[in-house]
Amino acid sequence: MSATLDKVEAMPAANAPYLRFLAMSAHHALVTTLRRKRTILAGVVALLPVVIPLVLTVFTEGAFGREGNKIFVMLMEDIYVKALLPLLAMFFGIMLIGEDVESQTIPYLLTRPVPRSAMVLGRFASLLLIAAGLIVPGVFLTFAACTALGNFAFSAANLRLMLHYDGALLMGLLGYGAFCMWLGAFFKRPIITGVMALFFWQRLALYVPGLIDFFTIEKYVVALLPPLAEAREAPMLRTALAEYQKKLFLVSATKSAIALVIIASVLILLTVLVVRRREYSQAKAMES
Repeated sequence: MSATLDKVEAMPAANAPYLRFLAMSAHHALVTTLRRKRTILAGVVALLPVVIPLVLTVFTEGAFGREGNKIFVMLMEDIYVKALLPLLAMFFGIMLIGEDVESQTIPYLLTRPVPRSAMVLGRFASLLLIAAGLIVPGVFLTFAACTALGNFAFSAANLRLMLHYDGALLMGLLGYGAFCMWLGAFFKRPIITGVMALFFWQRLALYVPGLIDFFTIEKYVVALLPPLAEAREAPMLRTALAEYQKKLFLVSATKSAIALVIIASVLILLTVLVVRRREYSQAKAMES
């Protein structure tokens, strides 16, 4: 096991400040995650949207190649918000605790004199750092690549637009990251559950009548996006009998940000409770 955990083992819990335990947990998770080859793969995937405007610049002629503003908005909202953001959160969030459970290192971690909440919060902090370290540069490079197309200058107004998307994505990372970390702690097969929840349930909820989409994270992330550019129309459901357009129930950006913070807080608390329950189950098993 790592030197970080050995230091924790040697340090009396009563004399060590809580923030120090949190920092050690974050450092351990950060180093472990960055050493994995899959992290390089995640970085490559996060930078794929940068290629699209460059390809359009080289191979596209006519009106499409002169619509850099629309291409940038499309990449932000259809690729980053709806695909890359939940994908990266699932990739790193499930890895944080789920792989400790799968590799059976969680019993060792739970025997250390570390507050369980500090261990969970430290791992969550490492998730935010790594995922944000991929998303923010990726958004900037995508923005820079789109300026090679027409009608999208490297201007102050467009930079503010880019920063607005950065803020929405980082707020979304709070909700998605906490949800995926809870999945990794609670479920035996968290990847399957995550794919079903984030890429099937969220898509389905867009078409179900009523307020069911309020039970998705994407609802609140979309509400934080710039009120711009492209009109976001209600999804159209086509059936054999008729076409049905769902009525949209809007929520303000402020309430959406508050909702994401509450969602993240509740899910982190649930993750702490799950970890503590595993500790209790382990203790019972050792007694028997």
